[in-house]
Amino acid sequence: MVRGSEHDWLLGVPSWWPNSDSGLLITRIGDLNPPKSWLITDLENGGEGWIRQRLQPVASRILYTTAWSFFFIISSTIPLIFPNKVFIDDQALAIFLFSISWLMLLIPYFWFSNSNQEGINIFPLEFLGFTMGIIFFILHIIINPILGWIAYSIFLLSWFRTVRNISDSVSVNSSRWLLPISESDFSAESLDARWNILTNKFRNGIIAKSCKNFGNYTAELTGVSYKKFRFIAFSVVYKNRIIHDPFNNNFVSSAQLDDFLSQPPINLLGDKWPEIFIRDSEEE
Repeated sequence: MVRGSEHDWLLGVPSWWPNSDSGLLITRIGDLNPPKSWLITDLENGGEGWIRQRLQPVASRILYTTAWSFFFIISSTIPLIFPNKVFIDDQALAIFLFSISWLMLLIPYFWFSNSNQEGINIFPLEFLGFTMGIIFFILHIIINPILGWIAYSIFLLSWFRTVRNISDSVSVNSSRWLLPISESDFSAESLDARWNILTNKFRNGIIAKSCKNFGNYTAELTGVSYKKFRFIAFSVVYKNRIIHDPFNNNFVSSAQLDDFLSQPPINLLGDKWPEIFIRDSEEE
């Protein structure tokens, strides 16, 4: 049998991991299971329970533009090294190359971030250094060109710190956990005091957020629709940008978050997984 699109939707497309064994579909290296208090299943067993849904890795989609970003930020030193020797105004060229560098670093990251973004969030930008660099760049125009090197040094440090922030955010597999439900079965009473409830009924989008402080993380419950089916998705989100699988070897947890994860996120058993999602053994 040919694996259906429903399997790709849950397990991920093999091309996302070109250097791995494409046969490792149900379990990949680093995957862990939730605590025994969770009712879980998989695409081979079906029935009731939570199933991990793998999301496309962000790192591979921004690697190319991040490399070019470094090229352009290094190139922005040309007007400083060769003052009045380039074909356009020094400051104009420096600003152009600088802008291209930061746009190539940040725009793809913002675009491919896989969280349900709400409000303004400047992460992963290292804001303090970036602001100081702008101040010194203006001063180098007004006061003394030598300040341009100070501005560049600050910008370069801010660039490396921003890349470090990006690296930290994509170091854990992106997966969320799905539970099939009937819309009529879901209500605010299905959620306990751990949640700030945003809606009393099922909807596509964020339904509730954790009311506890987990440092860099927030926990979210989201309504998800796929074809005619409805799901509750549980996600742990890093800096409101990237979804991390909390049941992964690379995930760095805390005692408070471990306590939160010790119980299933919602007081519903959920529906039986539809047959179209269940994989026959012949598909191995």
